[in-house]
Amino acid sequence: MTSRRPAATLAGGARGVEVYTRVSLYLFVLLEPFLFLYAAAALSGVGTVPGAGAALVLVVLGLLHTALCFATVHVGFDHALWHGRRPGAVVVALAAVTVALVVAVLLVLPAYDGGGVSSDPRTVMLFVTGAATIGALAVAVPMGRLMLLALVVPLGLAAARAGSEGMVDVVPLGLGAYTFTLLWAGTLRMSMWIVEVVRALDDARGVAARLAVAEERLRISRDMHDVVGRALSAVAVKAELAGALARRGDARAADQMDEVRTLAQDSLREVRGVVAGYRAADLATELDGARSVLHAAGTAVRVVGDVPDLAAPQVEALAWVVREAVTNIVRHSAATACRIDLEREEQAMVLRVSNDGARTGVGGVTGLSGGSGLAGLRERLAAVGGELHVAADGDRFVVTARVPVPSGVVV
Repeated sequence: MTSRRPAATLAGGARGVEVYTRVSLYLFVLLEPFLFLYAAAALSGVGTVPGAGAALVLVVLGLLHTALCFATVHVGFDHALWHGRRPGAVVVALAAVTVALVVAVLLVLPAYDGGGVSSDPRTVMLFVTGAATIGALAVAVPMGRLMLLALVVPLGLAAARAGSEGMVDVVPLGLGAYTFTLLWAGTLRMSMWIVEVVRALDDARGVAARLAVAEERLRISRDMHDVVGRALSAVAVKAELAGALARRGDARAADQMDEVRTLAQDSLREVRGVVAGYRAADLATELDGARSVLHAAGTAVRVVGDVPDLAAPQVEALAWVVREAVTNIVRHSAATACRIDLEREEQAMVLRVSNDGARTGVGGVTGLSGGSGLAGLRERLAAVGGELHVAADGDRFVVTARVPVPSGVVV
């Protein structure tokens, strides 16, 4: 079956794209010595030929210039060529060798004496040197600046031909040189831009992976808070009741301790489920558990309404509301009565948990400010299009959850 994934995600990935582009740019830079051969060919058609020593200087400087262009591209691929406003060592070296090569060309090669550009070795050498230098810098210089920097090439050619017969065609020569230089530099800049985009996409993919891990950790911590908080609250209440019964010699103490053991076993299973990511809260089970825990805590509880026939995510979200609300009643209130209502409104199913034991804390009613438990409930409800509201009136505390019900659904 043919893969439909983007090319950057296939074998090699971002690293493969970067290696391919790097090799392509290296080969592109190595074209410079072959373009210098046009100057050598042009020398065969002029009367003045440089001596062996002068020719050797040009060859050495030309090869050194190519090597520094190669080094500039190599360094610019992974590091900045400028440190603030100061150029790096490789840029300084490239500039120095470029100047030396230009001076050597002007001193050694004969001036233009008519004919086409291909018959003018000095123009060819200056042209190729300038284009290669601008191209090497393109790996780290924005295209706008390159367009300004490339003006050095036609201006330099015009200066080299000043006072000669070649001034008559200096304008078309300058336009051609400028266009070729931009094509050379633009090719390298575009290739480098592609690498930068691929690197950014690869970094974004890494960030997305880290965010997914962080989100999963938050989910586990939120679920652990809900599961362990409710379980420990229930165990504490039942253990306290069992201790009181045992001190009175009441045989029901053993039954309460059996329930503590059952709670501990169920909680351990749920914690394992949290870690594995397979646990789902069941509304009917949570309502039964709420009755048991609240009765054990000495709180009268009444459940009004039936479990709605909704989608599993919505029912699970409501089940978590019951679990968190009951846990908060046991841990943070002095409630003597609790009521849980399930009722249908126009386009929503409403779960309301109210109690008469709200406590006033430093920042207002305890729980109203919204701890991690309520924040987790809001996230769960928001995921299914629902919402959560908490309110307090005197000693009465109400948690209200709403989840949407599609039209035509009977619950």
